[in-house]
Amino acid sequence: MVAAAIILREQGPSSVTYRHVAGKAGAASSSVGYYFDSIDDLLREAAEYNVRMWARRAEKAADAAEDLPREEARAQVVELLLQACLPEDLVVPVAHYEQLMTAAESSVVTTAYRRGRERLDDAISRILRCAGLSKVNPRIVAAVVDGAAVAGISEGHPVREAAHTMLSEAIGVMGEAQQDEG
Repeated sequence: MVAAAIILREQGPSSVTYRHVAGKAGAASSSVGYYFDSIDDLLREAAEYNVRMWARRAEKAADAAEDLPREEARAQVVELLLQACLPEDLVVPVAHYEQLMTAAESSVVTTAYRRGRERLDDAISRILRCAGLSKVNPRIVAAVVDGAAVAGISEGHPVREAAHTMLSEAIGVMGEAQQDEG
């Protein structure tokens, strides 16, 4: 399972085969086929594994936000949101976003990623609530971070810095709008 998830993240759905997964896991191809009735079953499990991993990362950032007083959570909101939304520093950002784009090769993977999105959105919402920004849509936060990351990649800028700059501006605008309403 872990081997399939790694291959899915690094090379996309078309590279997830019994043989490739077995090679990565150091097992026989027949043993992978024994546990998974089809490549779609293997892809579904791998995609669900990836989403759980991403959700745990986001939930860890939300837990950290909940341990802070509101003023401190507000001061750290951009960094907490980046921790929730961006892959760890060990992951090459280009590879992360490439694998998200290649997910479209498999309806099984896109379905699993779409279903898993709820946990990510919930974690982002928790961070926003802690910072007093409960009316900000978590999907907008994710779109700003992902858009800034892709722009940073395509323009040769450090991804985290590009996302930090763009998200800081967006949170500033959204925070002001929220304060104007209440």
